[in-house]
Amino acid sequence: MAVTKELLQMDLYTLLGIEEKAADKEVKKAYRPLSCHPDKNPDNPKAAELFHQLSQALEVLTHAAARAAYVKVRKAKKQAAERGGGEPEHQGNRARDRTPERRGFPAAGGTAEADAGAETPGA
Repeated sequence: MAVTKELLQMDLYTLLGIEEKAADKEVKKAYRPLSCHPDKNPDNPKAAELFHQLSQALEVLTHAAARAAYVKVRKAKKQAAERGGGEPEHQGNRARDRTPERRGFPAAGGTAEADAGAETPGA
């Protein structure tokens, strides 16, 4: 079970209404009454989305490796927020910050003027 970016944006514990230290049995117990299968709720347009989210939460929180990965990322995000950095994906684009333009060089293919005293090749 891979923990997707979508899952990392959700608080699976709050979604299921459980504590972070809940055992697998408690996770399954919390899931059952919340399960909103779209076939049994055809009048609810959000039933499919909710069912999908609840099913993913159940799968992640009852699979040891997936849960460990989820907990690790949540912990890192919490620590980043406490440092004042916010969520990692909102800290800026470091690759963009390393571009030549950001470092004071002209853009590739730009019209950089040659230094006045510089020799040109073949001259």
